[in-house]
Amino acid sequence: MTGACIGLTLGGAPSTSAAVAPTADAGTCTFANPITAKSAKVDTINIELRYSTSTRCAWGRITNARIGDAVWTDRSYDGGRTWEKLPEAKVTSGTDTHTASRYNGGNLMRACAWNHSTGHRNCTGWY
Repeated sequence: MTGACIGLTLGGAPSTSAAVAPTADAGTCTFANPITAKSAKVDTINIELRYSTSTRCAWGRITNARIGDAVWTDRSYDGGRTWEKLPEAKVTSGTDTHTASRYNGGNLMRACAWNHSTGHRNCTGWY
């Protein structure tokens, strides 16, 4: 279900914590009003955690990448002690790609990338 927003905890049950703002409904995550919340590198690949200030959704983006390189986001409900890996996107042409936009819900997210050529991986800090 690419592009859908998720408001579930790691156990799959609806979140019971109080939300800071209304939860985005499925399909309302967009790439509107983006900021780069965190960035990192893996070899020569640029990794960015992008965040929409209007929909409170985040996504991972890589640039300066090659075909086969991948990016994904992790989402944590407990301050980064554990996390769920969200679906990844691979570069299929060109030198960049991004994941689907996913609802953050006031939790932490980070973007991670894997260099297909070297096998190296790295992640941004949590945001």
